[in-house]
Amino acid sequence: MTMRSLALLLALAATACGGDDPVPGEFTPAVSLDSMPPIPYPTDLFEQRVEGEVMLYLVIDSSGYVVRDSTRIETSSGNAAFDAAALEAAPALRFAPARRGDTAVTAPLQVPIRFTLPDSLKADAG
Repeated sequence: MTMRSLALLLALAATACGGDDPVPGEFTPAVSLDSMPPIPYPTDLFEQRVEGEVMLYLVIDSSGYVVRDSTRIETSSGNAAFDAAALEAAPALRFAPARRGDTAVTAPLQVPIRFTLPDSLKADAG
């Protein structure tokens, strides 16, 4: 872990633990932008008609970008290919940043990444 990552995590921990709030106002979490590109479905799993969900833990900076080296698997899909695809795509994800009052702030966020087959393939699977 780099010193920058450690400092960021310590700052987030202090905020979460109820330390002095340097920016007053109500907290609003980061929100995924509608224009995000889809995360590529692992080809083998698509062909096998396997679905899954990965819960990622990210830290989103005050500009809406994922903080480098902050991404980790919060809850695995149980399938290494889904987990790897979600981790690989995470740096390209964009968000409306979290806010404290009117100020954009860096904050952690859990993001579900769902790998879901089109309905036409689900009907064929039965």
